[in-house]
Amino acid sequence: MKKWERYTYILRQFMYLVFLYDIVSSNMGNRKSLIIFTTLFLLIVINDYLRSYYLYKKSEGIYYTSIIISIIIGGILTFFTWGYMNIYLYITIVDIAFLRNKKAIKYLAILNISIILLLPFLYEVILEGTGILQFFKEYAIDYLMLSIYLLFYLISTFSFRALIIEKAQVEKLNKEIEELTITKERNRVAQEIHDNLGHSLVALNMNLDVAYNVIDKDMDKTKELIDKCQNLAQDSMDSLRKAVYALKDEDISKGLIKSIEKLVYNIEDENNMKINLNIDEEIENYSPEYKNLIYTCIKESITNSIKHGKGDKIHIELEVNDEIILRIKDNGIGCDNIIKGNGLIGIEERVNKFNGDISYISKKGEGFELIFRWNKIRN
Repeated sequence: MKKWERYTYILRQFMYLVFLYDIVSSNMGNRKSLIIFTTLFLLIVINDYLRSYYLYKKSEGIYYTSIIISIIIGGILTFFTWGYMNIYLYITIVDIAFLRNKKAIKYLAILNISIILLLPFLYEVILEGTGILQFFKEYAIDYLMLSIYLLFYLISTFSFRALIIEKAQVEKLNKEIEELTITKERNRVAQEIHDNLGHSLVALNMNLDVAYNVIDKDMDKTKELIDKCQNLAQDSMDSLRKAVYALKDEDISKGLIKSIEKLVYNIEDENNMKINLNIDEEIENYSPEYKNLIYTCIKESITNSIKHGKGDKIHIELEVNDEIILRIKDNGIGCDNIIKGNGLIGIEERVNKFNGDISYISKKGEGFELIFRWNKIRN
């Protein structure tokens, strides 16, 4: 049970005790009235209990009839006992507000509000013998204040209802988005495994078959094939590592900076590498989809630096201003002519999907730098 539901339940039980005490104390001198009004009140309690725990599973008609019974009996008790019992009719407004059928809400609310507004008039005119004109003359201000209070109560109750419904819709939408994102990521990983790892393993198997057939005939050819197999095995390991990283990226929505720091820690622990970070915390306000993209770019760039750069320092800087700029620079061997391998091509494809661009700065002996730019991405 949610907290607010639990508190509402406790408050309702407390009010039942107050109503019962009020009815009993105001009719102690009249045994007949005491029995009648106590019986009516017990009927209300039983009806409310059945409606809350059983009738909501039945047809809507039975449920609405139960509310009407509560309103009518509550109105009768309020009319004859007055006191605190008039609060009960305000409690039923809450029950009405959280119905799903808008038409039912409209008619039941009108019935409930009409009884609340009519009861003071009927009580004074019928039981107290006050004339109609005299009633409006003496109680006009009180009646106006009652109407204003009731209006404020209705606005507050139905605003809370709208807030609860909107929250439920947002939670449902977030869950759908999360499921869609997970499905999309799984498909991406499956496609990557199929395209890269699958291809490498097929080629590896073919070369092993050929090597098996020529091992006794041509040793030089066999060595060449084994060398190819080693390269294919390394490519397969790289593809598998990428797929594993992609599966781990699911936690990035919990914090991009923490994920990058964890990645850097693991790399520094396994390699003789020092990585400096300067990440603008504003990036955490963006969607997991974009944070995942940035994480992937950083991860692939670091892998590229370790594999080809042969340096021992990497500086990573992320700025979030009019545009998002990611700079990744190493102190590796650099190159005069950039030959794009699968790693850089994969990075470019990911960046282009999000309408970004990537540029390279490198010179032999002066390291390698990648600069990613995206226009201001909507949060």
